[in-house]
Amino acid sequence: MAKVLVVEDDPVVARVLEIALRRAGHEVRLAPDFLSAKGLLGGDWDAVILDLNLPGGFGLDLLRHLRQELGRKTPVLVLSGLKQERTVLEALRLGAQDYLTKPFSPNELLLRLKRHVAQG
Repeated sequence: MAKVLVVEDDPVVARVLEIALRRAGHEVRLAPDFLSAKGLLGGDWDAVILDLNLPGGFGLDLLRHLRQELGRKTPVLVLSGLKQERTVLEALRLGAQDYLTKPFSPNELLLRLKRHVAQG
């Protein structure tokens, strides 16, 4: 199915995402911090699931890097505990296709991912 980069520092959330994505047939790569994610963003991903609060940096800076510096249109689904309207709007303005807040439903995330990858 899709090659998905999961940028998530919480090992429990990362594992839940990894299991759900693999069960749905996706290839998954985990990046637990800002620097490892930045190094992987140039890869050939079908989608990125992006947390915002990361060790070493802020997820919106990764989104900005992906869109502006790398020029990639890879679908990005932000998955964050941050619910402030300005943060959500900034993520969407920077080019995120979707914004989900934690706690989240893995089934809902999979459906949204499927929709964005199909549109991508």
